[in-house]
Amino acid sequence: MQVFGGATVRFSSEITGLSVVHAANGRELGRVSEWLLDRDGEAIVAFVAEGGGWLPQKKIFAFRDILGLGNGAVIVAREGLAPHGEHPAVDGHPTNRVLGKRMLTKSGDELGVVEDILFDEGTGKIAGWRLSSGLIDDILSGRSVMEQQPLLSIGEDALIIDFRKE
Repeated sequence: MQVFGGATVRFSSEITGLSVVHAANGRELGRVSEWLLDRDGEAIVAFVAEGGGWLPQKKIFAFRDILGLGNGAVIVAREGLAPHGEHPAVDGHPTNRVLGKRMLTKSGDELGVVEDILFDEGTGKIAGWRLSSGLIDDILSGRSVMEQQPLLSIGEDALIIDFRKE
């Protein structure tokens, strides 16, 4: 956990793998497996949990349903829903997956591959991105963390950003 611009922020990888527990009955519903962003890539709107029961299953949880985000578990207000489709909808709005996608500038420069998401744990707003430039470059130079930039689009294979200030 870190403080960034007055907000408490965390990397998504710090929570991935944690148990998801229903607040009302204490039942484990699965483990956090992936993150879903809004259409514009400005905030996390949901996460997916896998497991929780005899038959492996996936459930989607809206970010607003998180009651507690600790080091040992994510406490949620609702049981979650089965995700439908490649871009499951949350509250009627489509979502996007970004981990593992390339990040490119509008002019076509490669910045790296999105390895992690830095977000405000209170609001879900994206504060930055941890990018990988490949194993050798990561070892020699370290992984870079880029502050949130305006996204032009989130595509199937890449995120395209615009560094220009208007």
